Amino acid sequence: MASAVTYEMVEDVCNHLAAGGESPTYLKVHQRLGKGSTRIVSAYIRQWREAQVLSQALERDPLFGEWPEALQLKARSLFDGLLALSAEAANASAESQRSSFEERARVLAAEAQEAARVADDALGKLRTEQAESARLAAEIRSLEAAAEGRQNMISDLIGQRALQEARLAEAAAGLEALRAEHAQQVTRLADEAAAERQRLLEEIRLEQERAGGERELLMRQTDSLRQDHMAAVEELRQRVAKLDGVLVSQRQKNQEAEQRASALAASRQQLEETVAAAERRSAGLEDELTRLRARQVADAARLGGQETQISMLMQQLGRESQRAVAAEERLQALMLKPPAAPSPLPAAAGPDAPEGGA
Repeated sequence: MASAVTYEMVEDVCNHLAAGGESPTYLKVHQRLGKGSTRIVSAYIRQWREAQVLSQALERDPLFGEWPEALQLKARSLFDGLLALSAEAANASAESQRSSFEERARVLAAEAQEAARVADDALGKLRTEQAESARLAAEIRSLEAAAEGRQNMISDLIGQRALQEARLAEAAAGLEALRAEHAQQVTRLADEAAAERQRLLEEIRLEQERAGGERELLMRQTDSLRQDHMAAVEELRQRVAKLDGVLVSQRQKNQEAEQRASALAASRQQLEETVAAAERRSAGLEDELTRLRARQVADAARLGGQETQISMLMQQLGRESQRAVAAEERLQALMLKPPAAPSPLPAAAGPDAPEGGA
């Protein structure tokens, strides 16, 4: 019987045919199962094809390959759960439709028996009753064809809804991963900039303390300090440039994710308008989409704040560079001073140290 065919049975046959290099069709699947109506088996085959297409799309998506392994496993688990839910909904819908058809057939059979009894009692109205019976039979066939068409449409819409929900989940997970990665990079670069600033300040302080020492040692160490400072400043500039590149890439990824979310929202709106009479749970899905959009707006605002922090770090780096240049100029001024008597030299170096510390 058709009621004995489930999605898992059709899925196993389709997987077996696909593994052998054959394309699953209704005739092949029905031959393997030995039962099942055309409408139900065809709906399950179409659902299996959509699941295969979505799975292959996830494998080919470059963003999916960049996800952590735990997030990929969670996404696949969610996808399998959605497929199982869709299969249960399709089985329940097919069983409910079959029961409705059987009840309709019993009602029509009772009506046909009543019409036959009336025809026996009133032979004079035989032709009128025959015409009415023919009309009822045509109406029954029309109702059955319309019901089968609605069932096929509902099955297609259920599959499309599952695909849209999977895409929305993928977009949300991608945005979450991008936000986490961006926050880690900004935190790491800020820590490195603060550590580099502290190191430069410590080197400048040490150089200022050694300025009161021997002039020859100061002259030998000046070139080394200048080279180290230039290398440090260049390294910081490279890191800031790299951070700018990362921010541009993150913005592009966020824009792509927002475009995907907008496209999915439009498709989902159209889908909900089509199945409004058959599915009453679309309001919950619309609320979920609204929360996702709100999270996207919050993420965009958070990204703007992070860009402001990076701009402040750049300004701070410029100020530190100016202080380092000023310290180097003071050291050069000390080296260019005319030689003084050996005994007053430590006393002359004393005023310079507090000035550098200030």
